[in-house]
Amino acid sequence: MLEAMRGALVVLFLMIAPMAWAQTNIMDLTLPAIHVSAPAHDFLDGVAMAGDRIVVVGEHGLIAYSDDDGRTWRQAAVPVSVLLTDVAFANAQDGWAVGHMGVILHTSDGGMTWQKQIDGRNVDALSLAAAQAAQAANSALPTVELAVRRAELFQSIGPDRPFLAVLAQSPQQAIVVGAYRMAIRTNDGGKNWSDISLDVLDRLSHNLYDISSVASGIYVSAETGIVFYSTDGGATFPQVTAPTDATLFGIAPTADGSVFAYGVAGAAYLSHDHGATWQSINVGTTSNITSGLLLKSGALVLVSETGGVYISNDNGLTFRSLPEVMPMLLTALAQMPNGDVVVTGSSGVKILSKSDFTKTQ
Repeated sequence: MLEAMRGALVVLFLMIAPMAWAQTNIMDLTLPAIHVSAPAHDFLDGVAMAGDRIVVVGEHGLIAYSDDDGRTWRQAAVPVSVLLTDVAFANAQDGWAVGHMGVILHTSDGGMTWQKQIDGRNVDALSLAAAQAAQAANSALPTVELAVRRAELFQSIGPDRPFLAVLAQSPQQAIVVGAYRMAIRTNDGGKNWSDISLDVLDRLSHNLYDISSVASGIYVSAETGIVFYSTDGGATFPQVTAPTDATLFGIAPTADGSVFAYGVAGAAYLSHDHGATWQSINVGTTSNITSGLLLKSGALVLVSETGGVYISNDNGLTFRSLPEVMPMLLTALAQMPNGDVVVTGSSGVKILSKSDFTKTQ
């Protein structure tokens, strides 16, 4: 995921983008992704495994997949041309991709073809209906006070807010989060979606950058160091202790079940008690850390916007760096069945050997 670019640019972009932008680019919701000759070399923002298949997503609705460990790639059929920011699979067949203008796509064939289930126009309507229902019920949730006004404003602006992360809990269940506390979920494979933004207990509608399962809980990382932690399967997301006031782009588990948060300017924090307390960690970079992944070996891998790759073999306490992978913004990680790691970024795909991650520190 392109968390770093989101952190640096999304907030500013959403503040200055005029209403006309949404109207002009509404065509991106109806125009299919253009065919590209080398999909593995375009700007890619997310990656996931669909069984043995690698699936990547990126600019202009690009989705590509590889069935031979990244040696060759095919472009998938995609009905929109917006920037896609994240992708996740519940199994080898069923998955979701999300992106700008509130787009959510679904696949049931392992990423070869995709259908649009919802976009920002539907999301705005869901948000307004949920806010009005909570207001009518005199809900005690702290987010209700400004929810109706917020939803009405979003409808007047148009569908210009991006989804930034998706958690595929099962073939039927998924949660998607994004800018300005956008949060929706499905319990029926995406046939129906419901707004759950009021259950993310944040009065100020911060951008939500990542959602991740760790042990028995679900964590969401956000602007200004905010972390939300759900212990009820994603029904509610109360805040835990904020480890920092710097934006956190992601959450990753460690092999011992702890929680590792990372973000702006190399910020990194480790919690052994579900976010009640945090320990500051020196990863060895002042660049934005954009993505993290727990490998099958138990190693924790982080990547940065300046091409850095950092590995911990002691549950996130210390890190060593790999030689520069590629002089590009790195955005996301996934591990293949053979142990190698797929990295996406501004110049496409890079495959890292599993041997790089098994050396002692």
